[in-house]
Amino acid sequence: MSKDNWFVKDSKGRERTGVLMKIEEDEHSRYRFEVWFEYTRRAMNEIREGTMLAVPNYATTRDEKHYSILEVTALKPIHYAIGENPDGYPGFVLEAAKNAAKDWTGQDDESTEDTTIIKCTAIPTNLELFEDKNGERSFREEENIPMVGSVVSILDTDPTQQVINRDIDLEVEREQIFRGGTLLQNPAVTVYVRVEELIKLHFAVFGFTGSGKSNLLSTYISYLLKANQPIKIVLFDLMGEYTGLLIDLLNSESLGMAGLVALGERTLPGPVVDYLNHRRNAPTVAQAAEFLNKVTLLPKRLQGERPRLQAALERLLQSGRVKIFSEIGNMTIWYLFYDYKNNPKCPLAYKRRQAQHLKEQRKQIIKTVLDKCLKTPRDYQGRKDYKRILLNKDLAEELLNTLREELDKPENKEFREGQDFQGVIDLISDAIPELDHISPAALSMNEMLADLNNGESGASLYIIQAHDPDGMRRFVARLGNEVYEARRRSGEILPLVSFILDEADEFIPLKASGTQEESKQTVATLARRGRKFGLGIGIATQRARYLDTSIMAQPHTYLVSKLPRKSDRDAVAEAFGISDEMFRQTFKFRAGNWLLVSHDATGLRAIPVPIQTEDANERIRKYLQTLE
Repeated sequence: MSKDNWFVKDSKGRERTGVLMKIEEDEHSRYRFEVWFEYTRRAMNEIREGTMLAVPNYATTRDEKHYSILEVTALKPIHYAIGENPDGYPGFVLEAAKNAAKDWTGQDDESTEDTTIIKCTAIPTNLELFEDKNGERSFREEENIPMVGSVVSILDTDPTQQVINRDIDLEVEREQIFRGGTLLQNPAVTVYVRVEELIKLHFAVFGFTGSGKSNLLSTYISYLLKANQPIKIVLFDLMGEYTGLLIDLLNSESLGMAGLVALGERTLPGPVVDYLNHRRNAPTVAQAAEFLNKVTLLPKRLQGERPRLQAALERLLQSGRVKIFSEIGNMTIWYLFYDYKNNPKCPLAYKRRQAQHLKEQRKQIIKTVLDKCLKTPRDYQGRKDYKRILLNKDLAEELLNTLREELDKPENKEFREGQDFQGVIDLISDAIPELDHISPAALSMNEMLADLNNGESGASLYIIQAHDPDGMRRFVARLGNEVYEARRRSGEILPLVSFILDEADEFIPLKASGTQEESKQTVATLARRGRKFGLGIGIATQRARYLDTSIMAQPHTYLVSKLPRKSDRDAVAEAFGISDEMFRQTFKFRAGNWLLVSHDATGLRAIPVPIQTEDANERIRKYLQTLE
């Protein structure tokens, strides 16, 4: 790189410089610096939050130059005549303000007034620009702190790109990274994110209403599913926002598996259910798509695309990618007889209340029943793999009859009269009528588990929706536990799976009970130990203060936008060590602006970088326009 391309220059070819005026310790970033630049209007447009500065540090010698690299986190123009607080006699203050306005507008690219400055606050990046005696320059770890009173230069585009992506080898890692966004201060600078570290080490998105949280997740999911390795995404969409924002991926032929998964028939409009179940007098696919279109949310900017969205939804229905998950259709042998944690009617739930000989006798009854019912060849994917053996009508009737026969034996009289097996009998009896009407669009837990643990099936996207929040939370707990246990037993770490919880405060609240406690325990396990098996979580919410703090502290990557409530900012600051001063820049953010901080996934570790992300609306619009 030519020496002429290292630092920003003004219109006359002179380096735009400032002076380091103050340094003080900071509990979050080690140090905080104050830098003054001469005011010009052009300088005010060039220096923004995220601008990288170079200032000589104390490691500099006669033969070597060491420039500490700082990042601007806040700035404001100051006029000496009115200062920062316009106190004083009103007539004098008003006259001073009028004169100040002339000074602001009269200095385009050359400072002519010594009463105006640009005051910047900056933090260290822990990097330095090293220049040897031959004039060769390179970036490396910082050796000392900057010298107060030294001249400060502004890094140009190419060196800023090097700093932002310092720990990422763009050539070697090009297949393992994606465009996380562009530097807010300089769109020519791309900020890259590592796929594996983002997923395995967890990520979090915090932004208030209107910040573009759903838009960001849509964009990042799109990039992840296009990575050079099979990524599995399970998105728990409690508010039903993502069908429209991910419709291009749901219909993508490049994905091995993709689907909108409804937890129960009540989640979908009746005509859609009739179509999926091939019922008599069911609507046509076009009519079903029309009803689905009515309940599918779209951002305001995409409302004009409703007719095209209907065509996309029609394609989704025709491809069989709208699925229905039902408890009856997913009932397993394990759930009936062994899953005492999730099934309160399971006979093993009584094991703590009775003598040891009764426990053993109960287990023997279960073993005898299963040996008799499963002794003939069936398509059960392995006789003893009870978690994979789904109930069907024939098996249910055989289990019911055999269990009753065993309980009728004299030696089992005590169990016949007790409640140990009555719950199982009731479950099977209730299930038999419904097992005749399993939806043709049914998706089983076994099918999901098989896909999530199979890298050869390609990338996958599941959008889980439910009419009942409790049902959604139970599903989170069940699916998360099943995947984790399968990986733990097998030791498999691939493919990478990310469980993304939108409205995460509904799943992992600080104070939890009932189904919230169930989902919280599962997510806590994934957050603490899932990374060992290639399982990660993504949490997104606008109310960070309601989240469980121990889970919230697990993600290594954060994206933060506007958080108007101080309690939410305090919660994020405590979890990741972001100071109030760093948060202030988010107050000015527009939709799509984010403060990206990561310990591992980005090239600049643990340093907040303000970025602009791509607009998912444009991606969806382009896709929908192809359907004309």
